[in-house]
Amino acid sequence: MKKITVLFGNYGSGKTELSLNMALEAKKQHDDVTLIDLDIVNPYFRSSEHRAMLEKKGIKVVAPVYANTAVDLPALPPDIYTAFMGTHAVFDCGGDAVGASALGSLKSHFDKNRQDVQMLFVINTMRPFQQSADEIFDSLLRIERSARLKADGLVLNSNLGRETTGHELAEGYIMIKPLLRKTGLPVALVCGTKEALRVFKSECPQYEGEFFEVNLYMRPEWMENS
Repeated sequence: MKKITVLFGNYGSGKTELSLNMALEAKKQHDDVTLIDLDIVNPYFRSSEHRAMLEKKGIKVVAPVYANTAVDLPALPPDIYTAFMGTHAVFDCGGDAVGASALGSLKSHFDKNRQDVQMLFVINTMRPFQQSADEIFDSLLRIERSARLKADGLVLNSNLGRETTGHELAEGYIMIKPLLRKTGLPVALVCGTKEALRVFKSECPQYEGEFFEVNLYMRPEWMENS
């Protein structure tokens, strides 16, 4: 991981789960870690909902002024700029046009620190609008245009939440191969639970890139009483 990691992609790609895991992993190696929840329009899953757990572990959480409320206004908090002042930062960015535009509003800061920034586009081929290389390519271009920033790499995160077997990752890897040729971007990470990664490694031994193991923290609201 570079000093600043930016995770962006469509809703349901799993970037919030990844941002939590990456912030926690960064904390094992660095004293000063910040998670920036840049979901401007209230999404279904919010990394800032786990503020208490993260702050207990010494991770600073920065969220939009109106995060976790019924107000959907693009208001960036002033302390978001501390992400460019030496901390190790993970950005969890919204998957819609407003979220991408909010990311783009920080373009000059990312440009000044470009050598320390890794822009990663997260893909979950099990979710709507991510089930073909063409759909994913269109989403990537749309978000890049709104954000005025380019991806450095792709993150394969194909999963079905707690129902994931690992075969989803292998299927996703095969499906996105045309996307790799079309964009010239590498698969920077293949992400999944320990078991999912085990299955992927057995089914796709040709993959020579990096892996990132995740623990599942996010839980949809409709499951809270189940």
